[in-house]
Amino acid sequence: MALTDEQLERMVAQATEQAKLNPQDKAAWAMLAHSNEMLGKFAEAKKAYAKLAALAPDDAQVLADYADAMGVANGRSLLGEPEALIQRALALDAKNIKALMLASTVAMEKDETANATQWLERARAVSTDAALNRQIDQSLAQIKAPPAPSASGAVAAAAFAPATAASKVRLAAGPARISGRIWLAQDLAATAPPDATVFIMAHPAQGSRMPVALLRKKVKDLPLEFTLDESMGMVKDTNLAYVSAVVVVARVSLRGDVSPKAGDMQGVSAPVPVGTSGLKLEISEVLK
Repeated sequence: MALTDEQLERMVAQATEQAKLNPQDKAAWAMLAHSNEMLGKFAEAKKAYAKLAALAPDDAQVLADYADAMGVANGRSLLGEPEALIQRALALDAKNIKALMLASTVAMEKDETANATQWLERARAVSTDAALNRQIDQSLAQIKAPPAPSASGAVAAAAFAPATAASKVRLAAGPARISGRIWLAQDLAATAPPDATVFIMAHPAQGSRMPVALLRKKVKDLPLEFTLDESMGMVKDTNLAYVSAVVVVARVSLRGDVSPKAGDMQGVSAPVPVGTSGLKLEISEVLK
């Protein structure tokens, strides 16, 4: 099942209580930050990330996530403090994918297309995520394309910002859905626990990587005929009806966490139009 607002609010309440009981609990602050992000409450997510970053000042991923949430909360601009956090993250881990992507967005916001290209190329060189690689290739192609006369740095940056939300204009004339079949590769079937969670999600083919539809199943349910529809969005007005094309990801999470971790297994589709049926997706990759 998709995570509902009520479920996410309960997660926020639980994390808030745990953080009160133990203000040094990094896991509680991380859950609070991520849950608020999924609810679209970026100001609250920013506050939680500030606490988490204070507890983990040398964690590049935390700093990159903090910069992303801060940028959204600050009117979708990464200039200023978010940019400083991104540079701190890169100083700690020069191969952090999210920090590299955000650095490219900062460069686009400054109209520094050459720098934006360099950051994206660095991200492309270290990324092993097929879906992200397609997104980077699309972004590089757009940067190198002749600019429209009315284009501005701010508009161009919006095309590449990982935090950019789906369009608020409904694009689907009728019910918006994606359907198909998902299965686990034969060589992975023996190592995947039957009760491990399988997340099936769709995110926009360009821009934000926040899911616009999310379904949760178990490994024992595979192979599975699935349908994602607009009722499975995690944030109001951010669902399949508001995007034209998506990438579908099926991930076996060994920890039950929607965020990818080493050891998880996944399959990623090519970008497909909303309304696609008969999609075939094999879970065949083990994340490093």
